[in-house]
Amino acid sequence: MSYILDLETHTYIPLAAHHTFGRLASAVDTYVGKPYVSKLHASIEWNGSQWRVKNLGLNGSWLNGKSLQENENTTLAVDDVLHFAKLTDPGFQIIDLAPPTDMLWPLDSQVGKSIQPIYLSRYHLLPDSQTPELAVYLDEQTQTWHTETIAQGSEPQQHPLEDGDLLQIDQQSWKFIRANVYGPTEVHLHTVQKLTDMTFVFNLSLDEETTLLELQQGQNTIDLGVRSHHYLLVQLIRHHAADAARGLDEKSRGWIYTDQLADELGLDTTHLNIHIFRLRKQFSDSLPNTLNMQYLLERRGGKIRFGCNNYKIYKGAKLTTESEPLSNA
Repeated sequence: MSYILDLETHTYIPLAAHHTFGRLASAVDTYVGKPYVSKLHASIEWNGSQWRVKNLGLNGSWLNGKSLQENENTTLAVDDVLHFAKLTDPGFQIIDLAPPTDMLWPLDSQVGKSIQPIYLSRYHLLPDSQTPELAVYLDEQTQTWHTETIAQGSEPQQHPLEDGDLLQIDQQSWKFIRANVYGPTEVHLHTVQKLTDMTFVFNLSLDEETTLLELQQGQNTIDLGVRSHHYLLVQLIRHHAADAARGLDEKSRGWIYTDQLADELGLDTTHLNIHIFRLRKQFSDSLPNTLNMQYLLERRGGKIRFGCNNYKIYKGAKLTTESEPLSNA
């Protein structure tokens, strides 16, 4: 995400994909409170490959001291300086020209402090994976961002994120900025893999202290290694398989109250939720081009379940649990 420096206030300003400057505060992205600045004075816009500035004001704009013609589009470069209406005003300096992207912008981004926005991609644990306070994730179906907060001893609370929303993370204030340069994810559907098409293969040690997980699809295998949170999936799959053996329909299988699951795993609710957060983070990072990630773990009414239907569990070298063949009906 590109950003500029207001040389008068000494603050950094992130650029929207179409960013406007002017005196009409309710209609522009950056308010310039000078009586000689037009209500809509200039714009900076990302055209897909470059950032370009356009003069719209009656009293003129300057780029590096050179006057811009009305409605002229001019390509920007790092360290360029823009002036609106008067060259004697401090102006705005171009600091970064990265393409626009969804991000969390630090609100204490003053001159002299390191600018470290959080650029968003699918799933984040914040402030970090060791001491997470919340998850920020993209719903791939609706292309909307959401937060999921974790509090001591309570169920995570999910909330949609709207452009401009404020978040408090680790005593730091952040503003959510949506790039708004794309619609639904642009993918070639014939090359995309789906989590629901993969077979989850678990290899447990005899004492069930270690859990190796591999994902298989056709001739391809993805090794996710040994993680403590993989055992959480094992427990959920065992409930899913038991419900299948009882004859429950697929939509009813595998649901278990989270406090019961926590007891089975010897965890309190908070640590269970941290395991869930880390599990989702691992899958998001390991499978960046995989759809149907929402089925990894499903929640409803205080319950949780594993939402995929293809699995095998080995203990030692012995197959102990296997999903039933799916009906073609």
